Amino acid sequence: MQKLLGDMKAYLIARVSTADQLEALPAQKYKLTDYAARFFPEYEMFEFQESAYSGTRDKFREILAKLEATTEPVAVVFDKVDRFTRDSSAEETNILKNLCRAGRVELHFPSDNLIVHKDSPSTDKMGLGLNTIFAQYYSDAISDNVKRRFEQLRRDGIWTGKAPFGYTNIVLPDNKKWIKPDYPKANAVKTAYELYGSGSYSLITLRHKIDDDYGYDLSAGQWDKILKNPFYKGYMVVKGVTYPHSYEHLVTEEQFDRAKAIRDGYAIKPKRWAGLPYPYRGLISCAECGSRVTFEMKKQKYIYGHCTQFKGKHGARYVPQEELTEQLESVFDQIQMPEDAYVEVIEALQKDDEVSRKQNIDMLAQIDSELCRNDSRIERNYNAYLNSTITEEFYTKKYADIAENNKKLAKRRENIELMSKNDFSSISSLLILSRNAPSLFKNAEIEDKRVLLNTVLSNLELNDDLLQWKLKEPYDCMALCNKNRNWLGRRDSNPRMPVPKTGALPLGDALLYIATE
Repeated sequence: MQKLLGDMKAYLIARVSTADQLEALPAQKYKLTDYAARFFPEYEMFEFQESAYSGTRDKFREILAKLEATTEPVAVVFDKVDRFTRDSSAEETNILKNLCRAGRVELHFPSDNLIVHKDSPSTDKMGLGLNTIFAQYYSDAISDNVKRRFEQLRRDGIWTGKAPFGYTNIVLPDNKKWIKPDYPKANAVKTAYELYGSGSYSLITLRHKIDDDYGYDLSAGQWDKILKNPFYKGYMVVKGVTYPHSYEHLVTEEQFDRAKAIRDGYAIKPKRWAGLPYPYRGLISCAECGSRVTFEMKKQKYIYGHCTQFKGKHGARYVPQEELTEQLESVFDQIQMPEDAYVEVIEALQKDDEVSRKQNIDMLAQIDSELCRNDSRIERNYNAYLNSTITEEFYTKKYADIAENNKKLAKRRENIELMSKNDFSSISSLLILSRNAPSLFKNAEIEDKRVLLNTVLSNLELNDDLLQWKLKEPYDCMALCNKNRNWLGRRDSNPRMPVPKTGALPLGDALLYIATE
């Protein structure tokens, strides 16, 4: 290795490309300082982590700026050529080469036994070129290997990036990287799909609703991406290619498709009045022809609803929106629970819930005991089969019988747990809605009114100037109880409210809108 004569300052550059290479910096610094101490009277050390492929080499650019501003020749020392560059086309690399050709810089590579300056022979220049090519080939080969490894991981159902909102990246005890739901963010995603899929929320109102309920202030655009991301239903998309993944799904195919249908419906069939403040827009059909009832403003003041008469003229009337509101308010008067009845029913439910909870605990214990006995039976039969005490045919039949019994027991256990979770809390929330129904509807914002109507009513039609509807379960039963002034029925040793069982309750959108006491 030939060194030019003359005293000059040296810039020592210790560089790594990635964080996992940081442990190599001390060795680089040792070699560089040892070399500089032997050949240069003055030197300055620079160390940093930057990659030429990342597009940001701020530290390297700062050094180049100092070199360009220096009038005296400077020796720039890298441990090896691959620490200088692995990309011969990089702008910083070409700047440094040009400074070298102009005689303002010498390039030193101690571990490669190479020095390049403006008067270097062709063999040294060729050595720099070859080493640069080898360094770039090595980098490209690593990149190809990483790409192939990532491609295989994706085929195996493994996500190779940061988990989307609602999930979190973790490391399992065996050091395997994994992704699991991140609660309560995962619940926020599930709720977003349910609300948007109901058709009663825009992205803007959905955003505010999730922020109010969960405290996640994401933009409407971010929720749009979440509602379009198939990762939540079990698929990951990389560069246009779809792979099924191995992690827990937050939504079903049906929920994802329903959200997509709502979104596509808005995109394909935009309505010029879609942004106008008409609370009953799209909710009412004409009883005579089945067409939609539309709304429009007259004299910049009065709002009327009328059939579009899309299927033919039939003299549809224009009904003031105020009249429709009065009729709809009567719906919530019908299902309102009096305060004294509310207190009585809640007390009865609390007592009943305590009894049911104890019964459920006992039933779950019995089921678990039976499952353990079945596992023991399977093990005994298997040992008997291995010892030729029983035939393979007998073992297979007994195993199938026990497995079928275990399946039924597991289903019973699942049903009991579901009822335990949704029993008292769900019914009491429903009762709060019933008690406050008129004021909730009267004071609700437009989107909230629409949710309440969709929750309580079905088959909402306009017949001339009168609305017709059908109360959904269990609100039809609640209206009957209110009419008969009988909310508990005949009291007995196990009092229950005469409404449908928990499984029939609307446990989705409605409960999210219930006002607190």
